Amino acid sequence: MDHFSIVAAICRSSMKNPTPALTGHIKRLSKALEKEGMQDQSDSLKGILQAQSLQVEIQPSRVIMSRSALVGEALIPNIKPPVDKESGSYLAEILQPADVKDTTPIFDTGLETSVSSLLEEWKNIDLLKSKGIEPALSLMLFGAPGTGKTLLAHHISAELGYPIVIAKLDGLLSSFLGTTARNISNLFSFANRYKCILLLDEFDAIAKLRDDPNELGELKRVVNTLLQCLDERSKIGFTIAITNHEGLLDPAIWRRFDLRIAIPKPNTMARHQIISNHFKEKLQISSARQEFLAWMTHDFSGSDIEKLIFFLKRRMAILDNEFHFLEAVREFIRLNANMPNYENQKIILTSEEELARHLKSDKSFPQSQQAQLAELFDVKQPTVSKWLNKAKL
Repeated sequence: MDHFSIVAAICRSSMKNPTPALTGHIKRLSKALEKEGMQDQSDSLKGILQAQSLQVEIQPSRVIMSRSALVGEALIPNIKPPVDKESGSYLAEILQPADVKDTTPIFDTGLETSVSSLLEEWKNIDLLKSKGIEPALSLMLFGAPGTGKTLLAHHISAELGYPIVIAKLDGLLSSFLGTTARNISNLFSFANRYKCILLLDEFDAIAKLRDDPNELGELKRVVNTLLQCLDERSKIGFTIAITNHEGLLDPAIWRRFDLRIAIPKPNTMARHQIISNHFKEKLQISSARQEFLAWMTHDFSGSDIEKLIFFLKRRMAILDNEFHFLEAVREFIRLNANMPNYENQKIILTSEEELARHLKSDKSFPQSQQAQLAELFDVKQPTVSKWLNKAKL
């Protein structure tokens, strides 16, 4: 159909105050387009009808009330993301709340409290607006790789019940002059049209310093476009940006984000919690061995810790009764070079006697009693006593 985009826009605008006659006309037009083989246009009209139906059927709740305070249409499953006109690649991936893998990230107590406070605010933007207070809708997450930044963004999406629009860098970035800036503009226009969370992962790729001597003038155009888009969206919907390289960001970018959270590597308490959570079901290890893993993984990211845990679980499942804990840990170290906390790993690769003596004298390892060391090494307590007494000779 010629000028279908105009027809669809009229339908969307009219459906803000729908009547039975209007709904009937749109249904008939959708069927007619389907018969003529224009399936995409027919589906688009069905989407407009479905969006209105969802808005009517959903019962009020605190989260739903918050949704009403955001502008835009419901981002229903059959809506496709925008594409790069040159390559045809999608500019984003859309995840519906039901498709988001919601794993609550584990942080230290202070950060967990702050994240809960953020969620409480974002669930109550209707209340803030009713009192004339503008909510903080933009969030920057930064820190080392593997610390749970993307996990937190997905958790926020699941908690709020909004679809998440994830920018795809391979679609956004283009070798054609001006195309990257245009793609960014199109992505934001799409996100601004719907009630959703816009997630900009690997944000430094499009938000670098504009005075970077290694970049061409195209970068200035990209960053300027990005700044304009962030300004426009700041009053419209949720935006989360993620970077592992915050030092590369243009200073003007930081000012566009109301909230900025540094996600650290897990502290001792968080490491204990991550390890404990993974050994609660079929495959379990003793508390002494959990303490050892928490000591070993000092300065590991959450992702690094999980790599170690999954390796141990695989060895436990395969070897069963022949599984040897310390040997499995040593295998992991040998197969995973360039991991953090290399000094502890070098000590683990020594003999069990040397390791036992080191743990006994290391104040950062709390399980240093002979009975606990015996449990860790899977030996009798007199054996541990013999090892420790050698050091005194």
